[in-house]
Amino acid sequence: MNIYNKFDDELKNNPKGHDIEIFSDVVNYLLERGVIIREDTTRETELYDYFVDFENHIEDFFAIMRVQVYHNSDQQNVRIFAPASKTPDEVNGVEVSNSFSQKLNNEESAYLIALAIIYDQKLRSNAILDDYSVEVEFEEFSIALSSSLGYIPTENKTERKNALTTLKRLRAVDFSENVFESSDNVLIIRKYIRDLVRDNMIDPYMEDRINNED
Repeated sequence: MNIYNKFDDELKNNPKGHDIEIFSDVVNYLLERGVIIREDTTRETELYDYFVDFENHIEDFFAIMRVQVYHNSDQQNVRIFAPASKTPDEVNGVEVSNSFSQKLNNEESAYLIALAIIYDQKLRSNAILDDYSVEVEFEEFSIALSSSLGYIPTENKTERKNALTTLKRLRAVDFSENVFESSDNVLIIRKYIRDLVRDNMIDPYMEDRINNED
């Protein structure tokens, strides 16, 4: 019996009447997008609910390929991580590009860490929106890159936009198309950034900043 038939047979007894085609929809979407967030779209609401119903089977399926499934039930989202990568709960270092399935380049990694630091600071000061997102002006973001990380971002507007677009695809941020047109334009740091960058990844930068201020 091949794997497809094995799962097909098991799913025939699904109490909600879901079949192998629905199972395939969830798996294929995760393989293509890497993430499902229930609140983002009607389609992802549907897929997330299916995932919850199929969770054990989906984890078993991905385990065959050594792909790890990370399910944040509190925030109702699920991500997959490539073989040998670490899920957020397992990360002990700060090298984002080496930790996650999404192989971020230096620019993307720096942006992600800087935005996570800003998010943490805003969260601690209760400067957050109702949906737990944070607004930050592009100038403040640029300052955080240099002051917190000592990182000088590229001056190439296309490369900067590409880096932020990668983070948008990971659902860490949101922004308008004209974000680079003015330093007053804002980036929206989404709460899901906490699924990609945990405290132990930004603590060293926060400690360095406190020591420098002292």
